[in-house]
Amino acid sequence: MSWRDRNGTRHLLSVGAIPAVSSRIARTVVLSFVVLAAGCFGGPSPESAPPSEAATTVASPTGTVEFHDGPKDPPDQPATLNESSAREFVYENQYRSVYNGLWQGEHTEMTLDCRIDNVTERSWGYDVVITCTGSSTTDPPAGSTATDGPISDYFTQSYRYSVGADALARETVENRDAVS
Repeated sequence: MSWRDRNGTRHLLSVGAIPAVSSRIARTVVLSFVVLAAGCFGGPSPESAPPSEAATTVASPTGTVEFHDGPKDPPDQPATLNESSAREFVYENQYRSVYNGLWQGEHTEMTLDCRIDNVTERSWGYDVVITCTGSSTTDPPAGSTATDGPISDYFTQSYRYSVGADALARETVENRDAVS
């Protein structure tokens, strides 16, 4: 930093020109800066939920969940809602929907695996996170008039289902590890 006097002479600040600050004040200023900036530079703690898990449904879920057409029907909502029935319902719903999406006809050969990653109780019901991975192809028997079909892949996808007594919602969450 520099300044000019009345004659236009330019002067640079020297170490002696800076007023002395006590070490106690300097430490207080530095410590205050570190405390205030800590949240800006720090990452999430290992115990904190991933960003996709941080957003939870507060109100009872509303809406509908897309279900692919095919040979499998959606399961009925559980008559009694508890952790076990919510887990089973979500598993069956997602498995059947993905199955229908991969199904190509009577000669479909399919590999499909799903896994429940977690179940969280809410005031209105349960949040259930599920992950599925799968693929299918059509392999008609020898002598059949059917033709080979394309390979369909259902790459690893994870969803959070919000299951209430009379309500259901589904949203995409960060994909988990593949189901094996």
